[in-house]
Amino acid sequence: MKKLMTAVFVAGTMVFGAAALVVTPVAAQEEASLQSLEEFVEQMLVENADDPAAFEEAIANFVAGSADPELANEAVINALTNPKSDAAKIALQNNAGLKEAGARGLGRAIAIVGVTNPTAAANMQAQIEASNDTTLVSSANEGNATQTASIRSSTGGDEGAGQQEDSTPETPVSPN
Repeated sequence: MKKLMTAVFVAGTMVFGAAALVVTPVAAQEEASLQSLEEFVEQMLVENADDPAAFEEAIANFVAGSADPELANEAVINALTNPKSDAAKIALQNNAGLKEAGARGLGRAIAIVGVTNPTAAANMQAQIEASNDTTLVSSANEGNATQTASIRSSTGGDEGAGQQEDSTPETPVSPN
């Protein structure tokens, strides 16, 4: 029995040890991926330093079109609230509207992602709220509302969706 327990322990250690080795590179890869996304966002920020509307559009397209919109969302939040490059810091200092534009782009992306993946959209909104940055939160909400209205108008709205029109007259045809 003791040999059997030893064999089970050794086998379990090998299996769980191997699993632990797999998790570590994945976490490291995700961190490297986040860092490269942040660098890309900062590059977009610098390239659009004089055009907040273009930056808003670039962020909305980037995040909504990302394979991992939650990770892209996190990268944008980090770049807007704590940029690493001096060029991005200077761009944000010289044009306060860039941060608001980027946040509106995030809000628009959340509305777009929410059409097909409401869970991811909710997680993205929670990431923004967790930043505790009032400018970021309010501008993202503004962008979300704008994009949601646009989606509803292009799809004919959602009021009464799935319901049949009631053909019952308001007053009875013959009184009782």
